[in-house]
Amino acid sequence: MEQKKKVLALDDQKSMQNILNFALKKDFDVTVVGTSNEAVEKAKADKFDFILLDITLDNDSTDGIGVAQQIQNAGVNTPVAFLTSLTEESLDNDQKERAKVLRNVKFYQTKPIAPADLIGKIKGIVG
Repeated sequence: MEQKKKVLALDDQKSMQNILNFALKKDFDVTVVGTSNEAVEKAKADKFDFILLDITLDNDSTDGIGVAQQIQNAGVNTPVAFLTSLTEESLDNDQKERAKVLRNVKFYQTKPIAPADLIGKIKGIVG
């Protein structure tokens, strides 16, 4: 049997963590975390095939764009997608500028997610 692709997902809301875990676990070996520090440490310590990052992280030291920057700066070249309640166009100017230098961003997925759509997009990138 083919081994499942590994996906790391970051969201600070417990309900969204549960949704992501439930939606992705059938198709992927999924690890869901709730803080930027956890996401950066996991991404640096383990080999993932894809990373999903919530942009807005309440009560955290950075946002999902900052996590993607830290991961990229650490030499991790895993494809990334942003999960957000914001559209790409509604990001503030600082977020847009920081996101421009990220090499591995594949798509923005607005919430609420349609699991089949999200799974299809990830599979289209990682196989």
